[in-house]
Amino acid sequence: MLASGSFAGAILLGGCTDSTPDEPISTRPGTVASDTERAEEATTRPTIAWDYPQVDGYSLSDEPPAETVVELKNPDAGCVLQLGHERLPDQVADDAAYTRTAIENVMSSLGATGEADRQRGTISTGAGPLAATEVSFTAASGPQELDVRLMLRASADDGVLVGIVHICPTGGIDEAVWSRFVDGVTLHGTTATGLSAGSPRQP
Repeated sequence: MLASGSFAGAILLGGCTDSTPDEPISTRPGTVASDTERAEEATTRPTIAWDYPQVDGYSLSDEPPAETVVELKNPDAGCVLQLGHERLPDQVADDAAYTRTAIENVMSSLGATGEADRQRGTISTGAGPLAATEVSFTAASGPQELDVRLMLRASADDGVLVGIVHICPTGGIDEAVWSRFVDGVTLHGTTATGLSAGSPRQP
């Protein structure tokens, strides 16, 4: 049984209750990019784009769960891979604190039943390696038990929360697929690499 798109999509767009709506994005194979809806936003908000690798068995979904999420599905394995972003509220100044809050909200919204691991991670960007937090946990979606792998980072300097997600039925996450996907992803449109000045700790 494939993890539903709406369930997975809650990770970014529903993970933080005080976040603001983002602009729509356009998609094409290998890249997901955002287009500003208003002319004034073009001067203050960078275009967020993802380059990502092809993964055997996965195909791009024609109906992602949200306009700011790109979703790759493997119907045989019942798994999804996602890339996404959302804009941060203007008052956010501490990357680490907001990242931790986003993770807790995500786990709560997805019905997490246990956390297996939390460690430092890295998302490749056009500006250099972006420090992030990688979390593994189990969750329940109705009768279905799921394994979730998540990498999140809030960047106050760029005003954006970005994330990479992998969801499979329990026992279905392939470490090689996750590693290959994360290693092959490049985020464009952000400037942060380490932590913001307001973040004294690693997220």
